[in-house]
Amino acid sequence: MHRTTITALTLAAVMVAAPFAAAPASAAAGPNLRACYDGKCKITITKPVSFRVSSRYRLSRVRVSKVYVGGLFHADMVRVEAPGLVTTLGEGASGSLNSLSVRVLSITDRGATVRFEG
Repeated sequence: MHRTTITALTLAAVMVAAPFAAAPASAAAGPNLRACYDGKCKITITKPVSFRVSSRYRLSRVRVSKVYVGGLFHADMVRVEAPGLVTTLGEGASGSLNSLSVRVLSITDRGATVRFEG
């Protein structure tokens, strides 16, 4: 009984001293991919994402992921893909898939921030 009381008191003290921190709602929700349908949005990804875009870009879906490119670059980059099209961009670089423009704003250990400019 004595050990149980000490264990319970120890756990209670730890919980009071270091309360659990909840993740912010925006981080838990992930990027708003529906906002990218018109080809104009800014997203931060922590894992690969895929979303639909307007038919005016002649693309059905776009997939965005952070990748490591070895060889000449030895760097993390952003890979943007659509059926039959691929572009891999470093931080600060711009590119396009058909007429959909994309710019890599930043790349971190946790993910990347990308702006689609239509």
